[in-house]
Amino acid sequence: MKKTTLTIFTLFIFIQSFACSCRCSGDCSFSIISEQQNFVALVKVIEYSDFLEGENYGYDGKMPYSMTVEVLKKYKGTESRKRIKIWGDNGVLCRPYISNFEVGKYYLIAPSIIHDSSKTGNANDYDLFSCWTDFLEVDYEKQIAYGEYSRWQKKISLEQIQRKLE
Repeated sequence: MKKTTLTIFTLFIFIQSFACSCRCSGDCSFSIISEQQNFVALVKVIEYSDFLEGENYGYDGKMPYSMTVEVLKKYKGTESRKRIKIWGDNGVLCRPYISNFEVGKYYLIAPSIIHDSSKTGNANDYDLFSCWTDFLEVDYEKQIAYGEYSRWQKKISLEQIQRKLE
């Protein structure tokens, strides 16, 4: 019994060492993150652009690795492109999976710019971080963003976002 418990414990530690192990210290809600980020925008997902190679456990079909979004409204920043690419997780990057974002849906984003090109994204593209809230889902017709805007506020109008980020 002790040997089985020790084996399971060792296996658990081994598996955890490869997983995204990040923590957020303090308030990592969208209200705080959007103040700290250089770029905040309302976007619409246009397409999945790049895909992970091989079979992905728990996902049928080709797993999206990046998405192209149309910038509908810029609330903050100097980004001038109408379309940008956002890269997701490949299983070890502490990013949200792009498959969580639906083509045709709207999101409020506060992404980080990628400075150097690599296998995990191209320079001047963007990524999001799993350990804080840097995107909210948007009901475009109602002009309301849903998610962890703050610790106590789970929805906010886009008009309020505009005022807070001015």
